[in-house]
Amino acid sequence: MDLAATLGARSHGPAEAAAFAAAEHAARRSGRAVLYAGVDRLTGTVTVADLLNSTAIDQLRVVGAPLTTPAPTTPILTQDHVRPEWHEGQLILALVPAVGNTLAPFEVPNPTPCCADHP
Repeated sequence: MDLAATLGARSHGPAEAAAFAAAEHAARRSGRAVLYAGVDRLTGTVTVADLLNSTAIDQLRVVGAPLTTPAPTTPILTQDHVRPEWHEGQLILALVPAVGNTLAPFEVPNPTPCCADHP
């Protein structure tokens, strides 16, 4: 698989792919956000209301659930790792149900490589 990345005038991999990805991210059409307004407040456990009111995240989506926002008091276990994605101009965070009627970000900080050693 060919990978591409770009940062300002620097790029790695196919230049056209890197430039396209950078343009999509700059236009807020796609791409993961690591630094955004309020990210420093997303440590430990926060509520849905706190997350939406104190960060640049526009919307929450619970994987496998109807397209509704969870109750404002629902706790979110951040694991200090919250990586929303740009989608059509909105910063959207994917969540999954977690233990004790809580939610957690879909992307975990230290994923277990499941297929890296398979041919």
